[in-house]
Amino acid sequence: MEIPLILRSPRPDRLVYAISGWYRLVMALILAALLAGLSGGAAPGPWGWSVLALVALAGLYQESWVFDAGRGRVLHRVGLLGLQRSTVIPFAAIERFRLLPVVTGTVPGSEAERLGNAAALAGQRADDQGGRRQRHRKPFLDLVLECADGRRYLIDHLPARRAGKLRELGDRAAALCGKPLEAG
Repeated sequence: MEIPLILRSPRPDRLVYAISGWYRLVMALILAALLAGLSGGAAPGPWGWSVLALVALAGLYQESWVFDAGRGRVLHRVGLLGLQRSTVIPFAAIERFRLLPVVTGTVPGSEAERLGNAAALAGQRADDQGGRRQRHRKPFLDLVLECADGRRYLIDHLPARRAGKLRELGDRAAALCGKPLEAG
């Protein structure tokens, strides 16, 4: 299951790419519905407790990228609320942002991979063999933050059909950080 992240700009010098408040609300409603279903009957078995725990943990999950020009840094947080891991990346350490195509089901270095990568960057799906789609070939795009020291951070990985969302995030984050966005 993909947990969609949304881009918002609370201030002109700040971008936040994080889990939506709607996600937490939906998880809370699901948990409430499950608990209401348990209120009139017997205690749940091991599978029931597992489902309740998973829904509760899903509601506590946090992932966010904060691009803060005022402080000159990128802050990445991931984990459960209160137990998350934070990574701080100063703007000075960032070399560039990159949109990288990833096509599953292709052989590295092959013509099919080259065509699939070009289609993924264009936000399309490459049709092979006279317009017939290959079901096992799925194009994706990765938005990667690359540092001058060689460290790389994956910001998001989305299907190529949602390339516009990833390109907008890349454009806005790169402009705010004063760094280039490269494709390929």
